[in-house]
Amino acid sequence: MLGPATTYLRPLTEQIVDEIIDNAGGRRAHPDQAQKKKTNADYILGETVIELKIMEDEGLDKAPRQAKLAALFTELDPERPVHVLDRDRLDASAQRAYDNAMESPIKSAVRKAKGQMKQTRLECPETTRSVLLLINSMNTALDHDEIVALAGRRARTYIGDIDGVVVAGAYLHSDGFDSLAIWPIEYVAVSLDKEFAEFPALRAAFNEYAERAMTEIITSPNAAQMTKGPVLDSEFDVDGQTFVKPAPPLGSSSDFYIGGRPRLNSTGIDTSPTVGLIFPELNRREWARFREYMPCDPDLGETYEDWLQEREHAVSQGHSLKPFLAVRTTFDGWIEAIEESDAPSHFASVKDYANKLYQDAIVKVIEGAQDLGKCTIVPKRYVLAVTEVIGQDQANDTSHIFIVEEFGDAEPRMIKLVSNARIFHLHACTLGASYAVKFGIMNLRWKKDLTYAWA
Repeated sequence: MLGPATTYLRPLTEQIVDEIIDNAGGRRAHPDQAQKKKTNADYILGETVIELKIMEDEGLDKAPRQAKLAALFTELDPERPVHVLDRDRLDASAQRAYDNAMESPIKSAVRKAKGQMKQTRLECPETTRSVLLLINSMNTALDHDEIVALAGRRARTYIGDIDGVVVAGAYLHSDGFDSLAIWPIEYVAVSLDKEFAEFPALRAAFNEYAERAMTEIITSPNAAQMTKGPVLDSEFDVDGQTFVKPAPPLGSSSDFYIGGRPRLNSTGIDTSPTVGLIFPELNRREWARFREYMPCDPDLGETYEDWLQEREHAVSQGHSLKPFLAVRTTFDGWIEAIEESDAPSHFASVKDYANKLYQDAIVKVIEGAQDLGKCTIVPKRYVLAVTEVIGQDQANDTSHIFIVEEFGDAEPRMIKLVSNARIFHLHACTLGASYAVKFGIMNLRWKKDLTYAWA
């Protein structure tokens, strides 16, 4: 649940479609279907035979389909931890492979409907057209426009047996406060010489039901049948990588959530993570002064060479999300800090002092951080944290960190520090600030890529 409350709809079922067809002036094609040996179509509306197919499975739940999609998008950038399932990112050949993978439930529905409608046409010679009614109930991996395109393309392979396809559905979008329900219904002609004259009546009956269903949300929001929740991100994992089909954005900004619509945070991170491995940088003279003052401090080692060996070990423990930072540390500065804090010297190790210097510096950088797009003055040299905001869960956001050097009107020089890190905006900014301290830059700018943002 994204907000304080969530709206639910009654899912479209065959019983509801029975009512819609009846209100449009149609009827069951074979009331005695249970006694028939051959499978027939569901309805007759005017001169049109209609077969109902309801898409009730989540489109990305099948492992073979996941594997096909993963192969297509991993090829675009094998190093990415999170891939957005955006068909437009693929070339023409890969788009065809994408369609073939995604259309599997539609392909099956069209193939079965063809035979069922053909049988009913034989038994009901007064009918002149065959139309598939395809309703999306639970498949959130495909939106209405995608289903229209895929169903139309697949139905055209059976031209003569299928004269058209009606695609309908109910899509609820909600942030827990604002809710938007969309009830599309669209006819795709296959046989252009056979007009579906009854479609306006069917559309009117569908829209009339939609109005009643929306009223029910207000009058009976907790009814047992209200089980269809808002459209959420569809995602799956293959070989340690995540593949996401983000939920469509709600559109306009929220008047209720002033700071932006709430997003899930399944990272488990709710406090500032550790973004630096801090080590005091001591030359031989400074080490000797500390050692003389604190001869029993085990952190200093027996010799300066021991200290350097410990430093090398610390260097080996650093990585891109927790970089090693050597903080210049002096004995005089440490003594001054001890005197200012009134703390006993044996309670303030040299490593604690280095950590304090680092904390003071990183806080200063974070306090001065700015949105790059709103900067009136851009520094000549700064650290830039870029976050791709992906869908409804911050756990899928992907960030990159650079050192940027500006050269007036020329293209800036960008030195990559972190690439394709699966960290959200605040984490990326904190990590960027740590790198700023590491390289002595002290200017941090940030940017959000909202191409696939939900809110």
